[in-house]
Amino acid sequence: MGILWALLSVILVSAAQLTLRHAMLLLPPATSPELFLPHLLHAAPGALPLLLGLLGYLASMVCWYFALHRMPLYRAYALLSLSYILVWFAAIALPGWHEPFSWRALLGVVVIVAGVMVIFTPQKKH
Repeated sequence: MGILWALLSVILVSAAQLTLRHAMLLLPPATSPELFLPHLLHAAPGALPLLLGLLGYLASMVCWYFALHRMPLYRAYALLSLSYILVWFAAIALPGWHEPFSWRALLGVVVIVAGVMVIFTPQKKH
């Protein structure tokens, strides 16, 4: 059951990262509080994605809490690395994001997948 909680956490944190990125493109820089705060207070475009992204992180942490109670830490963190793959792929595949494809990044994804597979491969008992 721990792996399901961990995978749900990965999906939620990936969606939250993408939602927050979308919010940051719509909102003025937070370094200008005189512009940023009125956008939040008046529910201007970007305020709802910001709230949803933060709630997604919160939901992800709740799932992560349950995952860590049910599986070893080394396996849980290996699964968490899958969020990098999901966000990278979504940023390339989603229309309007215009993130460039890179063979070097793809190589990194392959290394991450190989690492997760190594960690989850059952060990032979001697």
